[in-house]
Amino acid sequence: MVSKLGWTSVGVRVEVKELIKKIARREGIRQCDVVELAIRQYAKEQKYKRKEKEYHAGYTIDRELWYAFKLVNSVAQLKFVVDEIGDESKINEFRNMTMKTIAQIEERLGVDLSNVRRAVEKYIQNPNGRTKADLNEETKMAMARILFEGE
Repeated sequence: MVSKLGWTSVGVRVEVKELIKKIARREGIRQCDVVELAIRQYAKEQKYKRKEKEYHAGYTIDRELWYAFKLVNSVAQLKFVVDEIGDESKINEFRNMTMKTIAQIEERLGVDLSNVRRAVEKYIQNPNGRTKADLNEETKMAMARILFEGE
């Protein structure tokens, strides 16, 4: 039953109630906040079907956002090395790091990034405006796949 103020009660075992009180005292927060934070953390750690993935409290895409950021950052660093430094050994070093990131994402999230891999190779072989634009486009599309197709 919900009160007129929008509150309700939930029955828990005595030892759980004591734990909630102890955590609330230690953290300096209300007991209801301890329960809410615990439930939100639990919801965050759950696996959801792809169609259910939304960004709001409980349903988070933190992991996918991290990998999307990691891919963009890796591609940006590679482009900088190719465009500004031009040192073959540095280009190979950053190429390898980018390919490692791509492999991680494919393995950990189950997202196919073969188009990005090909775009990276084409850009390194012939770094011009067209291949850079293609790499940017493939990276952008990969971000969408990471965010909405990741496991």
